[in-house]
Amino acid sequence: MIVRKAREEETSSIETVTLAAYEQYAAVKSEAHWKRYRKGILHTLSEEKKFECIVAEIDGEMAGSVLFYPPNTDVYGGLLKPFPWAEIRLLAVAPSHRRKGVANALLEACEKESRELGCSYLGLHTDHSMEHAIKLYTKRGYVRFPDNDFYPVKDLHVMAFRKSVL
Repeated sequence: MIVRKAREEETSSIETVTLAAYEQYAAVKSEAHWKRYRKGILHTLSEEKKFECIVAEIDGEMAGSVLFYPPNTDVYGGLLKPFPWAEIRLLAVAPSHRRKGVANALLEACEKESRELGCSYLGLHTDHSMEHAIKLYTKRGYVRFPDNDFYPVKDLHVMAFRKSVL
């Protein structure tokens, strides 16, 4: 497995992997919520210069990706004030590459990047429907940080987690 910064020409592959990874949530969310969520994914991936995309490849194939935001970035379009730590979004592993350590490798790369930037923490947000992700984050030492929870829409509680990376 190779973990590296994404290249500009990989935008389409990153979008494909991310949508494939998140498609499983279409079955557990209402249709309206899923459509809104999918639209939000595409919007986030199209935001230029706000994040660095880190990818994992296995045998030359895109296996996963994650968006890494440096500290003091408006990660959520004004819904929350910028954080003094780095934040990740849209951790995605292609269904065909799950259970191969891809998510752990991407998280490790982001944690390392956070340390190199002098951050004390690496943060992320997720919701209750992402049970497997929450288990992974907890296992890796991420803890709930309810001070940064938010509701982007009335019926969606987005939970904050963060990890000390010192």
